[in-house]
Amino acid sequence: MSNSDGEMPPLEDDSTSPQSTAILHLSPTPHPAPFLEISLTHDDCEGTSDDDSDWLEMEEEEGEEKGNVICLFCESTEKNTTTCLAHMLDSHGFDLVAFVCRAGLDQVGYIKLVNYLRATKHSPEELIALKGTPWDAATHLTPVLRDDHLLMFDVEGLPGRQEEMEENMERSCEHATREELKRIVLKQREVLQRLLQAAACLADGKKQDGWEHTVADRRPEEDEGYFNSYAHFDIHHEMLSDRVRTEAYRDAILGNSELLKGKRVLDLGCGTGILSLFSAKAGATVTAVDMSDVIYQAMEIVRENKMEGAITFCKGKLEDLELPNKYHYIVSEWMGYFLLFEGMLDSVLYARDHHLAPGGLLMPNRCSLHLLGIEDLESHNKLITFWDDVYGFKMSCMRREVVKEASTDVVKEACVLTTAAQIAEFNLMTAQPSDTEFSCPFSLHATRDGQMTGFAGYFDAHFDLPCPVTLPTGPHSAPTHWKQTIFHLPNPHPVTKGELVSGQISVRRQRREVRSLEVALTWADQTFRYLVE
Repeated sequence: MSNSDGEMPPLEDDSTSPQSTAILHLSPTPHPAPFLEISLTHDDCEGTSDDDSDWLEMEEEEGEEKGNVICLFCESTEKNTTTCLAHMLDSHGFDLVAFVCRAGLDQVGYIKLVNYLRATKHSPEELIALKGTPWDAATHLTPVLRDDHLLMFDVEGLPGRQEEMEENMERSCEHATREELKRIVLKQREVLQRLLQAAACLADGKKQDGWEHTVADRRPEEDEGYFNSYAHFDIHHEMLSDRVRTEAYRDAILGNSELLKGKRVLDLGCGTGILSLFSAKAGATVTAVDMSDVIYQAMEIVRENKMEGAITFCKGKLEDLELPNKYHYIVSEWMGYFLLFEGMLDSVLYARDHHLAPGGLLMPNRCSLHLLGIEDLESHNKLITFWDDVYGFKMSCMRREVVKEASTDVVKEACVLTTAAQIAEFNLMTAQPSDTEFSCPFSLHATRDGQMTGFAGYFDAHFDLPCPVTLPTGPHSAPTHWKQTIFHLPNPHPVTKGELVSGQISVRRQRREVRSLEVALTWADQTFRYLVE
């Protein structure tokens, strides 16, 4: 965003906006500027169904357009996985999807196959002539190509794979009774039909019942509990007490006050208004937006500090408001656990597309997501192995359920067992809501001998300004209220110093509750699934 002289580019001044809005001005006491603006809006969203809670792992077209996909058999590059598959079929006579279905490969097997073909450079004819499955070795989980987009193709939800499984099941059940076989086939066809319906919805650009891809789609009553949670003082006390978080925003705003002086700032999700106060102190005119009732306390706080002339409040859901201006800067503390939990990034990107002036900037403007391996036997015993012997009774069914839920805790630096890998980076100036669903290979190296009990995820937020600021949340930094997100393994796994720990991580929104996340970690020939909520 800076020019060759290190200065920010000039911002277009569009203080006269053609937009109009019905605004109610409320002011408990007289003051020179409108203090609370409540936009009168009408929500006409249609209801949705919660019936489909499955994680439908379909290859989504919007997730493919992130780089060139290289053919398995030549140097040809295609714009996405779909066109690459078509190229392999047209130019090499090889149907990768059909091969995967016939071989009955799961996601792990598919990843191994792709890396094996990258390494051996076999032709389609040589691959088909192979005896056995020579690609089925743990070493082939390591990506051969950096950022190999073909590895991100989901195979477990392919309709063709379902059909092949159905045929295999029929052959393997030849000694079953006719009624048993009929029930099995009908069940498989039901699954296939649901997958085909989901694919049709994606192809038509429509939303399947129960699928909500952005927070903007949600009705106010669906988010009532979420916003009410921010009306209580406890959560704001916790955030304001987080010095790493609050001082990073303070330093980014006040340390670059020359940029903000005389500019318009939108504070999205203002809470108690601390970021608005920083911005007003830097000389900006601020519009603060929040859906929660905490906005009324923010009004009093601003009045108490005699800054009501510089800060205007708008209560409501951003997507339903018609704000009268474009803003030079949008500041928001939107990050959730594992960065993406809560889904507030959707609103930030909506604000960017609808309310940011040309040449403007988001604060922060970039975020990165990271993963590392940990050894925390104390926590693992407390949460997982506890269920093996409860007053002399086995409760292993509880253990299986508990391990599916990601936990949030501070990882002690002494518990870090591997190097860290960046699994995603989001340039918020160009990112889209669909980017929050992704798959990525990772490679970690053990820094010492130990028992790996799980993986930990964390993020860094970056303010790329003339006086740059980074907000870190990893275990090597001072703890924040975000802590780290821990994905426990069912059993500790021994690793030795220098050992490569490589695999694949996939992150998706939960279809029934879009603010929650579903995370799949493929490692050591197994796939572990977690829910972040």
